[in-house]
Order: sequence, then structure tokens, then C-alpha cells
Amino acid sequence: MIYTSLISSFSECVWYVIWLVPGEAADFIMLPYCSRRLLKSFKFVIALTMLISVTLIYKVSFRPDIAVKRYPPQRLPHYECPCNTSSVSNRVSPYANQNLTEHRALILLESAYSRHGRLLQQILTASKYPFKAETFSKNLPLLTTATRGRYAIIIIENYYKYLNMAKWNRQLLDKYCVEYNVPLISFLSTRPNTTYQKVKIKGSKLHFWQNQEVLSLKVAESDIHRISRIGNERTDVNTHEWILFEESPAFSTVIFARDAFGRPRAAVIHDKGEEDNVKRILFGHNVTDWTIKMTFLDTLWYTTGGRVGWSLDRYVQIDVDDIFVGARGTRMVESDVRALLESQKNLRQYISNFTYMLGFSGSYFRNGDDNEDKGDELLVELAENFVWFPHMWRHNHAHEHNLTYMEATMTQNLMFAQNMRLPVKYPYAIAPQHDGVYPVHSELYKAWKKIWKVEVTATEEYPHFKPATDRKGFIHMNISVLPRQTCGLYTHTQFFHNYPGGFSKLTSLVYGGELFFTILMNPVSIFMTHQQNFAHDRLALYTFENLVRFIQCWTNIRLLWQSPVESAKMYFSLMPQERLPVWSNPCNDPRHKAILPPSLNCSNLTLSNTLIVGPQKTGSTALATFLSLHPNVSTNAPIPDSFEELQFFGGANYHNGIEWYTRQFTRAHVVYDKSATYFDNANAARDAFALVPDAKIVVILYDPARRAYSWYQHILAHNDSVAVAAGSMDVILNAETPQLRKIKQRCISGGRYTHHLDRWLEHYPMSNLILIDGERLREEPAIVMTELTEKLGLPYFDYSKAVRYSSSKRFFCQVIDGKTKCLGRGKGRVYPPMPPELWARLNNIFLQDNTALHKFLVKNHLPVPRWLRALLEG
Repeated sequence: MIYTSLISSFSECVWYVIWLVPGEAADFIMLPYCSRRLLKSFKFVIALTMLISVTLIYKVSFRPDIAVKRYPPQRLPHYECPCNTSSVSNRVSPYANQNLTEHRALILLESAYSRHGRLLQQILTASKYPFKAETFSKNLPLLTTATRGRYAIIIIENYYKYLNMAKWNRQLLDKYCVEYNVPLISFLSTRPNTTYQKVKIKGSKLHFWQNQEVLSLKVAESDIHRISRIGNERTDVNTHEWILFEESPAFSTVIFARDAFGRPRAAVIHDKGEEDNVKRILFGHNVTDWTIKMTFLDTLWYTTGGRVGWSLDRYVQIDVDDIFVGARGTRMVESDVRALLESQKNLRQYISNFTYMLGFSGSYFRNGDDNEDKGDELLVELAENFVWFPHMWRHNHAHEHNLTYMEATMTQNLMFAQNMRLPVKYPYAIAPQHDGVYPVHSELYKAWKKIWKVEVTATEEYPHFKPATDRKGFIHMNISVLPRQTCGLYTHTQFFHNYPGGFSKLTSLVYGGELFFTILMNPVSIFMTHQQNFAHDRLALYTFENLVRFIQCWTNIRLLWQSPVESAKMYFSLMPQERLPVWSNPCNDPRHKAILPPSLNCSNLTLSNTLIVGPQKTGSTALATFLSLHPNVSTNAPIPDSFEELQFFGGANYHNGIEWYTRQFTRAHVVYDKSATYFDNANAARDAFALVPDAKIVVILYDPARRAYSWYQHILAHNDSVAVAAGSMDVILNAETPQLRKIKQRCISGGRYTHHLDRWLEHYPMSNLILIDGERLREEPAIVMTELTEKLGLPYFDYSKAVRYSSSKRFFCQVIDGKTKCLGRGKGRVYPPMPPELWARLNNIFLQDNTALHKFLVKNHLPVPRWLRALLEG
């Protein structure tokens, strides 16, 4: 049965509710009733709306987008090489078998603020060669260890400083160079307001001319040259600030020069030591000139025995990031895509196997105007000609997202690549703006491994964006992170006429500038470009095609391309020391602070500001325990396996990262990390300085013979199988097996104080170093602790009431609530006295180290410990 009921009326329409009742169930529907006049009006409005919609859809779908008018790309001539010389085969350095010294350089700077000095340091940093920089002072730095020379080469920024050194210092330096076969490299610069142009070095046959104008420079036949192409001559030397040497049979010319009158001179000479046995290479200009800089690189290779410079092969990779990303009017069109393919063909004449690598975010495909969309389509059509790698689906910033979201967005990009049949041949990916790579956002690495099976990435942010010469690689979660280089091209550099700084700025990067030396100083160069650099005037094509021409003209470098996976394997085989990342404080770098993962918050980041570095068995645990009694001091809570010691820097916990380390501490005026393994750890000083560069470094100096014997008794008490089997410390000192040699090294290493202090002082200034007399700490801890707290800037604390001597333990213990509380059984262990013969033998082993320590302390006006004074005076 059907029932109807009138329920409302509106205008001329009447609404009825109709019930449908089949049995017990009841449904209803609502039907309108309108007049014919109103229905006609409705029909007209609907028809008009549909007509307008169809018209708009037609216009949007079938008419071209409004696009910025395109002008033909500006054509500029390519670089033409003015020389026609042939390359040379690999040479052999006469210093290749140098084993009298450590492989390290000493740079003596004119001042700490010297611009040229900074350039020299940057070159050595980029070359991965260890060095120590010191300013000239009354005293030379220590040149020798107990067994060998400290430096394989000595670089003096200003040769005049060397000539005017105090007589005894000059003699000492020359003697070192002769005895250890160490060459000296130095630079002469024109002095302002000089009276004489021609100068003769006193006691030498060397003559040179000041304030000279140079018309040309020519690479001479010399064993020093390796990168530089012998015989090449350049005539674009526009400066009046040269020192030119008169040619002489006593010296060989490395770089020929012609002065303003066309007279033959030398801009760089090699003194082989015929006069005084000191071998020198002297430069008449600083490294701001590219020929001089390239010759300096060759000189480093020559004088370090080939340890600077690798082979002559350089691998070049050019990434075109965001191939589909960009505002309309800035993107590539079909002619740009064809030019890209043609450029790849041209570059293969200079770079073996070269292929452009294109990075994609699939969401932006066909997101330009009609011409740009056709460019996108042509890229996909020609996809097999390039190598492709993924970004994110929508250029997402990794630090803003969790693992689930990143996996989802990467999956979208993966499906896009599969649908478009893009050849993603290698497990390589780049994060948009390098976000999440460093500082590390582990969720990005996990998502990469799961979705794309990534093995290699690259970043320009590690350890910092600037200076570029400091960039390094590292490995995290089995993903190799290679250093990435900029090339002076950014998303806004699309036209020659509005290049920042003018077109000459771009050419200066290419022709002997930063871009040129980036390739020379890196075995692998991964360049970041953007697709906008290949549109409009195509600045990237001009830049790289002229760069490789310039390199081929002036150097013996061979350019090659290989896959990112091969590059990563090669890079870390050359730089194995870079495998572990070196954590720095991201809150001190504005670029890093802006891309921190949510788990790191700079407002509550607590790091140590004091490091008690040991060495072991010197009383470091007692010192730390006493320091903790101060109410303004905090330290880490005990952790499994290493008890009170974090053993973070250079240790097994370092891979846990900054977040783990900072979670161990609570805030206080002094927050200390006591780990006695730090002192003689090869990497601890470097790692610590990167993260806590302002920390105070507390070192305990205790009689090394007693320390070694205490260490031996310590491992005996822990039932070390090798030590127990040896039966005596003399057997260990004889070290006839590899296992015994390892035990001996652990016993002896911590007592070589100057050897390890030197490493810490390569990073930290002397003002950060606090030395504690270990004997005084044992005998009068209250006085020592009061002195220490004062140096740490802590308010006064009465340690005379906080520590008390225990007759049963036979050392001082802490006093808590009036009760004496001593360290555990493992501390203050009673063991047999050291036999006199062993005492004499150990003192003889440490004699040179103790002597060096005494010299170090006296030179730096530091107090000499009682035990050291007694040993040397006795």
C-alpha cells in the first residue's frame, strides 16, 4: 500500500513524502512538484552552465598555455687551446721511500690571519694530507719525536721570515732538513715601498728581482711537474707583483717567466741543496695565480713521495637535479633536451664513458607550459640515453617526515619510474636539498634501503657547506655518502647577461679557478646542477664543455666517468679514514640547524664541556669521582659494558651518534665526560674537537714506568690469557709474538705523553689543556682538586672536608654524610713491588719520551711534575 502526505511547500514547488510499506518494513522517498514555468527556467540555467563549462574545458585542454616568450640561446665561442704539447707519462718522486719522518707537513705562517696562509691550509686539507700550522715565534715547534722526524715537508709562507730567523733557530731548522731529508717549500712576495729592485740572498748565489711585471709563464722541463703540461706557455699574466729569479746553474727552473722587457727569468726555482745541502723549492708569487697553484700541487706530490695527488685519473659525474621541477618559463623545452643529448656526445670526447645523470620527482612531470611539457615527454622518450636517479615524489624534505610517509612517497616515485620506463640503473639517490643526509635523519636511510635499495648518495653539507675544500665522505647504515660539489650554477642562473658578478665571474671559475681546481684536487667530483641550467642560454653546457677543454689543454689529467657505486668503492679505498662520520654540533651551523630531525632540539641539547682523557692507570677515576662531589658538576650515568666511561670519541659507541651522546648528560656548570681511553686513541682528539671544540681537556701526568707496571698488573687481575701465559712483564717487553707486541703497545702507549699531547694540540689550543701531576693527585688531592675547579671556573668548594685518607685502602676516598666511601676492589689494588731491574728497563724505554715531555713543559711555561724532575735530575 502507498501513503502520501504533504510535508512542506516552497515557492511554487510542493514536496511529498511517499511511504512504501511492504509488510512490516517501511521506506520513504521525497519527490518535488513544481510548476511548468519554473521548470523551464531551471532547464535554461542548467543548459547555460553546461555550455560555459564545455567552453572552458575546451580552452584549457586544446589551447596552448600562456608562456614566457623564449629567445634563442646565446651562442658563445668555445675555449681554444693556445698550446700544442703532448702529455707525459707518470713520474716517480725521489721521496717515495721516505721513512725517516711521519707523513705530515709543518706550515710556518706569517700570522694567524694571513689570507695566503689560509689558502695553503685549504689546499693541504683538500689533498687529505695531515699538517700542523704554526705562526712564527721565538721558538720553533718540536721537530722530532723520540724516534723520528715529525714532518716530511716544511712549508714557509714568507721566505723573508725564514731568512731573518734567529741564528740558532735557522741552524736548527736547516739541520733538521738535512738530517731527515726534508725539503723546504717557501714563497717570496713583493715588499711595498722597496728601494732596490734587485736583491741578493746573503751567503747564496741566489739573485731575484722585486715588483716585476710578467708577460708570460712557461712550464719548464722539471721532475717536479706531473699535472702541469711541460712546454705550455700562457701570456695572460696581468700583474706587477712578481718576484723573478735570475736563472743560474746552481738552481733548476721549474717555471720560466719573461719580464716586461722580454728577459728570461724564473718564477719558480728548485734548489737541490748544492750550496748547503738544504733542498728548497721557491715561488716568486703566491697561489692566487693558477699556474703557481698548479705547480704547488705538483710540488706537494714531488716532496711527499706521491702521497698527495693520487693518480692522474679524475672521475667526473654531472647530476642534473629536479629534471621536471621548476616554475613555468624556466624549464627545458624540446630543443634544450636535444642540446643536452648533443652535449653528452661532445663531452664523451674528453670524458671517457660520460653520461648525464638525471634526478626526478615524478609528481612534477608535465607541470610546465605546453612547450615545456613536450620537453618532459621528449626526455622520457630519450630516457635510455641517460642515467636516472630518484629524488622524492614531491621534493619532500626528509627531516619533516617519519619513516612511513617517506616510504609512501618513495613508492609513488618508484611507480612513476616503472610506468615511464626510466632506466634507474644504479642504487643511487639524492635527497632534495640534501635534507636528512647530514645531519643524519636515520628514517631517510631506512626508507632508501627498503624502497630503492640505495647504496650511494652524495651531499655538500658534510662536514659543512663551506669551505668546499673541507668536504668529505662517510658511510652510514651501509650507505656510502660521497662529497658533492657545486659549480657556480644555481636555479636562477639561466642567462649569461645576468650571471651574478658578471660573465667574467663565470669564466674565472672555469679558466684556472675554483671549478678547475675542484677536479684537480678530488679523485671523484660529483657536480650538482639543475635543469634550469640547461635551458635558455644553457650555461651548464657552456661551463662544462669549456672546463674539460681547458683541463685537456693545460694538464696531464685524464677525465673519466664511472657509476656512483664504482666511485664510492674507489673513494673509500683511497680514504679509508673517512668511513666513519665525524659528528659536529648541528646547532652551531645555521644550515644544519634548519634541517635537523625532530628528535634533535637545540634548546635542550646538552654536551660535555670538560673531557678527562686519562691516560689509563693514572688516577683518572679518582679525579672524576672527586670532581663529582662539587654541586655544580654533573657527568653521565653509568652505561653497560664500560661502567662510568662513555668511550664515545674514537670508541665503540661513536656510531650511536649525537643523539645518543647528548642523552647521557644533565645540565650543569661543568659537564664532564671521563674516558681514560681517549688520551692515546688515534681519532679521539679529532672527533672531540668536531663536536665540543671549546671543551677543557684534562690530562694526568704520572710516572710512565709506574703506569705501565700498574697496567700490567691490571690485565693480570683480569686474567688476560696472553699476560698470564707470559709469566712476567719482561717477557711482554721482549714481545716475540704479535699477541705480546699488542700487550706491550698497550702498556707503553699511554706513557708517551708528548706524542699524544701533540695530537690533541693539533686541534685544541694550549689554553684548553689542563695538566695534572698524578703524584700530587695521590698525595694531596684536596689541593689539586681546588686548583682544578678554579681552572674550570667553578665556585669554591672545600675539598679538605670532602676527601679523606683511608688507611685500609691506602689512598684518599670521598666523604659522604660524614662517612668514608672508597672506590671498588679494582681500584687501589695491592700488587708486588716492581723489581729494580724492571724499573730501570722501563725508565730506559721512556727516557726519550720523558726528556721530550720536560722540554715541552719548559717551553710552554708549564709546571714540571715532581716525578719527572726527580727522574731527569737523578
